This record gives sequence, structure tokens and C-alpha cells, in this order.
Amino acid sequence: MYGVVLWSDSKRNKAVIWCEDHQNLAFFKHDCDAPEVSQLAPGDLVEFDLREENELRLAVDPCVVAPHEYPALAATLKSATAGLQRDPIVLPRPETHDPRVRPQKQSARVVVLHPGNGVEERLAARAYC
Repeated sequence: MYGVVLWSDSKRNKAVIWCEDHQNLAFFKHDCDAPEVSQLAPGDLVEFDLREENELRLAVDPCVVAPHEYPALAATLKSATAGLQRDPIVLPRPETHDPRVRPQKQSARVVVLHPGNGVEERLAARAYC
């Protein structure tokens, strides 16, 4: 699964990741001091395996795919959350001509979490994380 690091603490080897499926956040905690763990930074696009334990989503073996791919995502989500009372985010839906279906608001925003330009080549160049 792909996700974006929203928050990280390199001293405690922890991170919170927003997942591409837009469901609950995934949490990462590594018990040993590994140098690759401290490389997770807010805004990094990461690839990881997802495991669920006691209704908690855990990111397993995260690997940075594109550093700083979404540097403002945490702030964007925070501002969107603050505006939910005034201006809800409406997800896009297929066009329909049914008069009973209300049209989307113009302020709809969707964040797609997929590697950007050049990332495919970087992924192909590396065998694995």
C-alpha cells in the first residue's frame, strides 16, 4: 500500500501514515534503532505492508518511494478538517442525468496518493526496499 507520512518522530522511531485507501491512519513503530527508520519524514510517499491488530492499522516495513512528494499534505488535511463545518469535502461520483442526484460542490478536493513524475523510473531502478 502507498501512503504519506503525516507525522514522524525519529528519536522514538514512530510515524503516522495517511493511506491511499483513505481509511483509518496507519501507525508505524520500530523497536530497534535502525538508520532507515529515522529517514521517514512528513510529506514522504512511502510503500508498506498493512497489518491490522486489535482494530489498529500498522505499517510494516515502510520504504520511502519519493521523499517530500506531498510536503503540505498534513497542513492541507488540517485546514480541510477545520473547514468541514462550513464547507464539506465532497468526493467525486460518476456523472448522472438523474434530477434526484444533487450536483457536486465546486470545492470538492481529492488527494490521490500515487507516485508522481519520475517515481516510476525510480521504482523500476530499485529491486526492493
